[in-house]
This record gives sequence, C-alpha cells and structure tokens, in this order.
Amino acid sequence: MKSIDCFRSFSKTVGVGAVIALSAAACATTPAGATDANLALAESQASGGADLFARECASCHGQRGEGKAGAPPIIGAGALPLYPRETSSGPAFTDPAQLQVQSQSRPPGVPSREPFRTAGDLHEYISRHMPLPKKRAGTLGPEEYWAILNFILAAHGTRLPEGGVTPSNASTVEI
Repeated sequence: MKSIDCFRSFSKTVGVGAVIALSAAACATTPAGATDANLALAESQASGGADLFARECASCHGQRGEGKAGAPPIIGAGALPLYPRETSSGPAFTDPAQLQVQSQSRPPGVPSREPFRTAGDLHEYISRHMPLPKKRAGTLGPEEYWAILNFILAAHGTRLPEGGVTPSNASTVEI
C-alpha cells in the first residue's frame, strides 16, 4: 500500500504528464540492428551497398540488419560473432574454445564457417554463401559483394579505410 501512496504523492508533485513521460522514457528500447547514426553514415559512405542491401539482404536480415525469423542479426550489438551461433545455450555453446572444437568435429554437410575476424573473412563467407536460397549463393558480381560488405560494416560501426574496404585491404580491417 505504501508504494501506491508514494506514487500518488509523486504524481501530484510532478504532474501526471511528467509521470507518463518518464514511464515512457524508461520503457523505450533502442531498435535492434544499426543505429540511426550508423545507418546514415553507411548510406553516405556506401550508397550503392545500401541499395543492394535493401534488395538482396533486408528481406531476411531486416532493414537495420537486426535479423528476422530464421536469419541472424548482421548489424549492431551481437551481430557478426567470431564463431558461428549455436541454437542451444549454456557455457558449452558460448566458450570460444569449445565452439572451435565443435566446428572442427562437425559432420560433413553441416553448415559451418571460419571465424569472422576481418572484413576479408566476412567477404569470403558472403560471396560464397549469400544471397539465399542456396541456388542463388555467389550469384552477385564481385563489386556488388564489396559494396554490400562496406555498407554492412559501416552500419555496424566499423571504421572504413579511405576508399572503403577492397580486396587489397580487407585482411587488415578488423570487425
């Protein structure tokens, strides 16, 4: 009962509008995926990549790269993990050493990938495995994959080198 009395006293002091505004601010969440600032920066640094991302990637990964049902987030917090995500949870599925062992002992035909450490690692993966479905994998042109990669990394918050990420510098751009 004391918490209700406290709320009534507080709301009389600051007004109902302020209480509602404070409650809304406290409940507001940041959208998953790229921030507005990173999206704007990515669109200015890689506008061709933004258009390609919207056409080839966003239907599965979302406009902000936040991920949708069945497709992982590829931009923002938690995206582009070093090791592949596992569907289970617990320490065995989050320990990098254990994930590496699992990756090496994975049966043939089970999807896997190398760790994402650099832009080159990510480019290697997307240029071989994307877009989906599998029959479309690797069907974009080399320039298109580089454009998408530059957009994803800029929207992810990665600082791009002058002129963007290219085959000659991709192995030096850390994710």
